[in-house]
Amino acid sequence: IQSNGNNWATSCDFRGNDLYSVQISAELCGGKCAKVQGCTHFTWTQYNGGTCWLKSGAVSKSDAISTSDSTMVCGVVPDGQQGGSGSTIQWNGNNWAMSCDFSGNDLYSAQISAELCGGKCAKVQGCTHFTWTQYNGGTCWLKSGAVSKSDAFSTNDSTMVCGVV
Repeated sequence: IQSNGNNWATSCDFRGNDLYSVQISAELCGGKCAKVQGCTHFTWTQYNGGTCWLKSGAVSKSDAISTSDSTMVCGVVPDGQQGGSGSTIQWNGNNWAMSCDFSGNDLYSAQISAELCGGKCAKVQGCTHFTWTQYNGGTCWLKSGAVSKSDAFSTNDSTMVCGVV
């Protein structure tokens, strides 16, 4: 199994220990696992048009088994990125960061570029923070409520952006 340095690989699987499954794209599976309390690893298959199998328990990359299905993806969530515990997020001076997310509190979403997401939030009444993802070609998730940078959690998706206004 060829791991790509980002804690996931193709043509592999982890047996058992399923928490639950969700119908989402392969690209979103690792980030979903990172958001779910107790999820330590995952497998994505083409089942039902694309299913992310969220899994629990102590596991390492060496526990993955090789499959002949090159569309399958499996991966682990690194310690410190599981269920929002222990942030390793690198914030810049503009109150935003990469590879992070805030859970819940969505006001609404808009299909705009990552660069415009923070400014959009600043203009919307009640928007206090935001997350940008590649969903639908680029989606800014405007969020409300009292929040600080410490409420953000790391994701496995290096394209995600989150920030506070």
